[in-house]
Order: sequence, then structure tokens, then C-alpha cells
Amino acid sequence: MRKFVLLVVALMGFSVAFAQTDVLAVAQEANDALGAKNYAKAAQLLETVIAEGADSEEDAVLEQVNSAKKNLPIAYFRVGGAAAAAAQKATTPEAKDAKYAEAIKMLNTALEKATTYKNTAVKNNAGRMLGLVYQSQGGEYFNGGNYEKAAEIFAKGYEADKKNTAMALNLAESYFKMDKYAEGVKVCSEVAALPAGQKYDAAIADAKAKIAQYTNNKIAQLQQANDFDGIIAMAESIADEALKQKVLVQAYFLKKDYDKVIELGEAAAAAQVDEADKSAVYFNLGSAYNAKENKPKAIETLKKVTAEPYATPAKAALAELSK
Repeated sequence: MRKFVLLVVALMGFSVAFAQTDVLAVAQEANDALGAKNYAKAAQLLETVIAEGADSEEDAVLEQVNSAKKNLPIAYFRVGGAAAAAAQKATTPEAKDAKYAEAIKMLNTALEKATTYKNTAVKNNAGRMLGLVYQSQGGEYFNGGNYEKAAEIFAKGYEADKKNTAMALNLAESYFKMDKYAEGVKVCSEVAALPAGQKYDAAIADAKAKIAQYTNNKIAQLQQANDFDGIIAMAESIADEALKQKVLVQAYFLKKDYDKVIELGEAAAAAQVDEADKSAVYFNLGSAYNAKENKPKAIETLKKVTAEPYATPAKAALAELSK
């Protein structure tokens, strides 16, 4: 019995030694694959090194395991980047989508592995690359007029990289193209709320311009249908408080609810940052006072209108009121 036990122990020791040697051999093969830029093969081999060598007590094996943990996120990142490049070269929509899907899967895996193994550089790069892949894929659908699919993809990309303002504006534009005003304004408002500075200034300006453009378009559309309550409902959906108040004052003025304009006017004007927006509110407020035949308040308020395109009609109204 004693000899049998010793034989079993000896066989177990041989098996462990063989496994450790095998891990080192796989690690060498993985390193060779990395050197040859065969990143897909390298990723598979590095996974094996980590799985098989993590519980080893041999320093040589543990050293290779640590090296594998460092290189595995890089390998997945490289596979994802290659798939993204292949997607842009593909000649059919099906082939493009297949390669984009592969790129997204590999980059998400790179993010996961980089997070697990604390590789901050790869984590950041994979996040940015993932955003660019979504941006490129979404652009294919946007350019083809499929705004619903484009928005679906851009939304995923924006979620992956909130600092990608180009992605955000593409998403907003897709929403606007689908007449999803509230969703588009919400995204633009998030961009407009970014900290001012050289990095974001252009994007902030673009976001504000889109908000103004599509707000005016929506108001004109509803006004043409005499749907003033629709304008009010639209305004209530706007997250940006200053814009919300400005549109509400305009909507109630168009509805000829001058008492409501007077009720909201001063606070709405105070909420505005841009001088043109402030002048727009004061012009509607002054006109409401005039409609209510409150001449002193009309004159007082219209004098606060300083920016075009409201300053000229305000001056004309003041001239009439001063007769």
C-alpha cells in the first residue's frame, strides 16, 4: 500500500511539472505570435497562459502570467482595430456590419480585460476607438438616410464615450431628422453644458446653433398649424431652463395669452445668457404690455431690447408709443 501511495504522489508531481512546462511553452508561442502581429492567435494563447498558470507556485510561470495580463488587452485592442479597418474597406453593407460587429466585440473585450488587469492606457484607447467605430458605422446609415438605425448606433457610441462631441452631435442630428425634437435637444443641451474652453468651444457653439435652428423650425411648424398648445407642450419638454422659458413666453404671446406672458416675462428674461435671447423675451413682454394697453410698462420693457433682429421693430414700436 505504501508503494502505491508513493507512486501516485510521484505521478502527481510529474503532472504538475509537465503543466508548468506546458504553460511556459504556450507563453513563448504567444510572445512569438505577438512579435508576428498575429494578435488573434496571441489573444487565445494569452488567455490559456492566464487560465492555466494563475495558480502556479513557480516564479517563471507567474512571470509569464503577469506578462500575459499586460499583453492580453493590447492583443484584443489590435484585433478590434484591424476589424474596424476591414469594415471601412468592405464593399457590401452585410460585410461592413459583420466587421463592425467584430470590432465592437473585440474592443469591448479589450476594455473589459484592461479594466480587470488595470491597464489604463489600453482602457482609454479602447474606449476612444470604440467610439470612432460606432461613429463610422452610424455614419454609413446616416448618409444612406436610415436615421433610425444611425441613431441606434450613435447612441451606443455616445454611451461608450461621452466626450466624443462629434458623436453626440451626429446623434442629435439623427433625432432631429426623425422629428424627435426633445431627444435631439437633450443631447445638444448636454454638449452645450460642457466646460467652456478651447477643447469644447466649437462643439458647444454647434450644439447651441442646432438647438436654435430646430427649435425655430419646430415652432414654425406648429405655428403654421395654429397649434400653440403644441408649442407650449414642446417647451415643457426642454431640459435647458433658459430655452424653455424663452419658448414658453413666445408660445403664450403667439396664443395671445398676454397675461401669461407678463407673468413669465421678467423671470424668463433674467434666465437668458445670450443678449439676443434676452432681447427676444423683452420684445414679447413689451408687446404683451402694449396689447394690454399698459403704455408705461411697454415703453420701459421695449427699451431693454438691444439685439437684432428685435432691436429694429422695438424702436419702431417705441416711436409709435411716444407719439
